[in-house]
Amino acid sequence: MLLSRIFSLCLLTLSATASAVTVGGEEFPERIDVPGVGNNLHLSGAAVLDRNFVPFYTAALYVPLSVRSGEQLASGMSPFRMTVIWQIPALDDARVDEYWLKSFTDAVGANQMPRIKGNVDRFLALFGAAEHGQTILFDYIPDAGMRIYVDNKPVGQLAGVEFNRALIAIWLGEKAPREFRDTLLANIDGP
Repeated sequence: MLLSRIFSLCLLTLSATASAVTVGGEEFPERIDVPGVGNNLHLSGAAVLDRNFVPFYTAALYVPLSVRSGEQLASGMSPFRMTVIWQIPALDDARVDEYWLKSFTDAVGANQMPRIKGNVDRFLALFGAAEHGQTILFDYIPDAGMRIYVDNKPVGQLAGVEFNRALIAIWLGEKAPREFRDTLLANIDGP
């Protein structure tokens, strides 16, 4: 597990001049165009999230060059794209909901969940069962909120800085797996 993460980080670092990076069998371009933001989002990092030593999903984080730290990104004032590609063979909709609900609870704590419950419920309603290769795009634009796409089809938009801080905390917060978080933030300078 550690070796695969180090290998992923090395691939990302060594390919700074390449047009794409491959992590977990998925290819991620170095730069993307996001509607409402433009083509100024650059790949910060890509990593595979494992559950019980089995690849669960591959994720890639895109941010503007102006983002210099994870804390700056977590403030909710900078746009970003998180790409999630399921690596599991299949997951029924009840288990998908269970995964996201536990992830939100871990990220913000049970005592803070009531503050974002309405948006979490709307978020859970956007997804059904997951299958291998399904791609979810999370495009955050501070003035517009979080736009969510499943396999390039828009499925919803959720406003609220507090909710979006909670969502990014799933991947970058204190409770996120450290190696996974650090690899996603690999190309952001600063603390």
